[in-house]
Amino acid sequence: MSIYKHVFDDLADKRTDKLPFMQNPIWLVAAVLIYFGLIYLWIPRFMKYRKPYELRYIMIGYNAFQVIACTLLVRHFFKHGWSFTYLYTCVPGDYSNNPSAVGFMYGAYFNFLLKGIELLDTVLFGLRKKQSQISFLHVYHHSCTLICAWIFTKYFGGSMMTYTIIVNSIVHIFMYSYYLLAIFAQQLPFKLTAVKKFITVIQIAQLISILVNVGFAMRKNCPIPSAMVFIYLPFMVVLLSLFFNFYFTTYRRPKRELASDSSATGNQTIDTRKDQ
Repeated sequence: MSIYKHVFDDLADKRTDKLPFMQNPIWLVAAVLIYFGLIYLWIPRFMKYRKPYELRYIMIGYNAFQVIACTLLVRHFFKHGWSFTYLYTCVPGDYSNNPSAVGFMYGAYFNFLLKGIELLDTVLFGLRKKQSQISFLHVYHHSCTLICAWIFTKYFGGSMMTYTIIVNSIVHIFMYSYYLLAIFAQQLPFKLTAVKKFITVIQIAQLISILVNVGFAMRKNCPIPSAMVFIYLPFMVVLLSLFFNFYFTTYRRPKRELASDSSATGNQTIDTRKDQ
């Protein structure tokens, strides 16, 4: 019990004690277990003899919400003094009640909440019977980003590693804008195929830049807690390898195979969300 208190109380950012879901890891563990139960057990059983739900208007509202929320999150950090120099400049966590430091803490918390809401991506796939889209990459990405966001909020008080939140939010603005447009793919005067590839490329680019940020945080004279580095580093390396595998599998297959896929799928771009 003393170890538990030390890890989840003594080492934690005291400013987060009264924030919902941040007091202890029970809420986080419950959320992840419910997520796995929904997508692998309950929803497949529920949908087994049912037709897929269209959920068109829910998808429009959800994607629009994500674009707006990510935009507001980026704006919030810049308002409190964030700049792109955080990519390479050693900025330690600030646990004070300075307005900017508190702003960073709330920004990290809002990011954690968004990661929780993003679990709905997978739930919506299941209700639409898009089980093939619920890949290991997709589930690993969503579950691990939620865990990392909770850890970051509870322990690390901002710091230069908020770069991850900013660059990920910017990528998500593009990504969810694409998903929103994809709903209206049949009415658009252009095809979204090239846009889908671009989204995957910028996702890979953001992961590489995050690894660069982590590398700068590992400098000997930079007082970033090594625990955060050792949490981020393996997660990002695995995620990057999965995205590279997805990219080469999807976009670098033999032209004959890609042509065959194109003739089978036509111009539909809705639901091609494996790159998330």
